[in-house]
Formats: sequence, C-alpha cells, structure tokens
Amino acid sequence: MAAAPKKDVTKNLRINMIIDLINKKTPYGGVTKKELVEKFEVSEKTIERDLNAIENDFRVPLIRKEKVVNGVKRTYYNLEAGYLPSLSPEKATVLFLSLLQQKGSALSGHLNELKDALVSTLFKYHYDPKELAVERLQNRIHLVEETLVEPKMVGDRFTKLIQALKECYRVKIRYFVGYKQEESKRVVEPYGLICKRQNWYLVAYCLERKGIRVFRVDQIKDVFPYTSEKFNYPDDFNLKEYMANSWGVINDGSVCKVKLKFSPGVSHRVKNVIYHPSQAVEEELADGSVIITYNVCGIKEMKTWIIQWGSNVEVLEPSWLREEMCRMAEDILKLYRK
Repeated sequence: MAAAPKKDVTKNLRINMIIDLINKKTPYGGVTKKELVEKFEVSEKTIERDLNAIENDFRVPLIRKEKVVNGVKRTYYNLEAGYLPSLSPEKATVLFLSLLQQKGSALSGHLNELKDALVSTLFKYHYDPKELAVERLQNRIHLVEETLVEPKMVGDRFTKLIQALKECYRVKIRYFVGYKQEESKRVVEPYGLICKRQNWYLVAYCLERKGIRVFRVDQIKDVFPYTSEKFNYPDDFNLKEYMANSWGVINDGSVCKVKLKFSPGVSHRVKNVIYHPSQAVEEELADGSVIITYNVCGIKEMKTWIIQWGSNVEVLEPSWLREEMCRMAEDILKLYRK
C-alpha cells in the first residue's frame, strides 16, 4: 500500500496527485470530496480550491455525479473526457516526443498546451525527475522536418474539416490549385483525411466535378461549414481500400507494375524500408544492386520520388515511364546548362 502523502506537500504536487486519483477512480464511479480530504489530510475548503484550480488553471474538465450511498447523497468527481491510461516512463517519453514531432504541422495549434498538460498529468508527479527529465531530453532532440509558414491558421481550417468529417455536413472551400496558380471555390462532402510526411490531405466528393477529389489542407485558403446540409457517407466507400494502390495521395485508377534497379550504395536502405505495400525484391545482383517492383497507381507522384534518387536508380519497366524519366532528366540538364 502506498504511503500517505505528507502534509507539507506543495499545492501543485497535491493538485497533480488529485488529478491522478480522479483519473484512476473515474472507471469505478469517481471520487468524493470527503475521500480527497482524508487522502491528502487537508481541509474541505482546500480541496474545493484545488478542484477549482484543476478546472480553471489546469483546464482539466471535471464532471460531478450525484449518487445515494447507504441513504446518503454524495457527489462524485470524474474526468469529463474519460480516464488516462497508465503509462510507463518509456511510453510517456515516446508520447511526448511524438508531440514534438508535430511542431510546425497542422496539428501544432494547441501543441504547447498539450505538452504542458502531458507533463503535468503524466510526468512530474509519477516519476523521479531524473528518470524522465523531459525538459533536458527536449533540448537533446533535434527534428529535421518541413514546417508550415502559418501552422495555426492551417490548424484552424483543419479543425473545421475534422468537425465536418465527424458530423457529415458539406463545406465550401476556397482552394489554391498549384499547377494553375489560381484559386477555385468548391462545395465538397468530406470523406476522409490522409497524412503523408506530416502533410494532410482531404479526400472529398466534389459536387462541381461530380467525383472524388484530393485537396492538400495547407492549400485550402478558407473553410465555410454548411452545417445544415448533411450528406450520407457512402456504404460502399472505404478510404483504405480507395488508397491501397496509390503511391501517394493520388488515385488515378491506372495500376501498373514498376520495376526499378537501385545501385549498391542505396540497396541496403531500400530493402529495409517499405515504401509501398506492394514492394517486392525481385533480384539481388552480384554487384550489390537490387531490383525492386511496385504495383501502383498515381505514377505522377512516384516520378518525383524516383528523381530524388538521382543516378542511384534506373527505371527498367514500363518503357513509357523510362522515357518520361529520361525527358525529366533532360529538362533538368537544360535548366542548368542555360
């Protein structure tokens, strides 16, 4: 049995311990004010101030449930959003670093608040500070990621799309079309979201084009919810199945087999990273190079990935893709020879 807390425990530590206790008791009906008074050996007024601080300062919503026990009416306190799972220091650290990884993405709008809440409710009073040391750990981690110029603005639009997705209502979007360098306005029915290298894409039925289209969220300039215009999510649509053959986020419906030869210098890496579910090692050659095949659609996206490998990859099949890669290489050469 855990030792009773000392009377001289600091206010913030006691509040964190109260949150922890309410968290543990939530699945079993919650905890009463009397139980908190006895547990922490303080006055009822102190507990009332602590509960008020939890909601207003720590922003941890609580719900109160009235129950009659042995003829006595009692108030039980619970966490509004359900209870938090028990996490080891190792798992808590992984969760913390996962939040750090979202810095500069569409999810970063409330990142600092989430980090603070995570530290206060999971770390500071659960573990020995020397064991976790999240602040020092954060200074020892450097993330090399693409970041949005205006993550908060993109995050606000992202939140609106999430809500429309959950409640199945249409939205009007103002979308910047990159290759045309112009904006267009569409009314769409949100079907789902895709995340590719921390960039988010909306999969939606476009009423204007009368078909499913994919929109990059950071290129959506405005979102106007049509909350009264509900739509029925199609029973025959499955996002994972729809995207299964896509190399990235484009499903153009044309699946073909692509055969690539990677040089010895990168063969180890490409064999140990799955770039697509269909990836298969066809042959390992004597010089250390490797031939890998993919059955994919959305080849337009794949071409930009292939070009990144430079002279370390050669397209063997199909012949038309080999010719297109050759033209891309010639265009790049012309650019640098001007």
